[in-house]
Amino acid sequence: MKIHIIRDENVNEPEITVVCRELSDEVKRLLAAAEYSDNKLTGVKDGQIYILQHNDVIYMDTVDKRIFIYTSKDVYETQLRLYELEKQLPQSDFFRANKSCIIGIRHIRSIRADIDGRLLLTMDTGDKLWVSRQYAAEFRKKIGM
Repeated sequence: MKIHIIRDENVNEPEITVVCRELSDEVKRLLAAAEYSDNKLTGVKDGQIYILQHNDVIYMDTVDKRIFIYTSKDVYETQLRLYELEKQLPQSDFFRANKSCIIGIRHIRSIRADIDGRLLLTMDTGDKLWVSRQYAAEFRKKIGM
């Protein structure tokens, strides 16, 4: 990998340009690190990188050790881990529902308590997600339930 740094006194904001033959895992990790340090959320879909607004994110989930970001329109993959995403998301709008999922509070349509202490959330999209017992008390407190 080659790195070129160009100093320009007329530039107000740093800019990163990536020139590559393909969007390899190495390039994705590099972009994820840049995203993480700049506090922006991006996702990859069909080999293209998209900038995602926090309020469009319904939830993030782990499937086969890969992290996916779900919006009402599409599903994107990210190279960041859930704990990294959790650190950069607004705490007032997102919460950890279980070991493999972070949920956007704004997109919860309904909540149903289960006998074993878990909560079943129905999202705007109709997706049903579980809040584990470990995280249920914190969730109840967060939404004033």
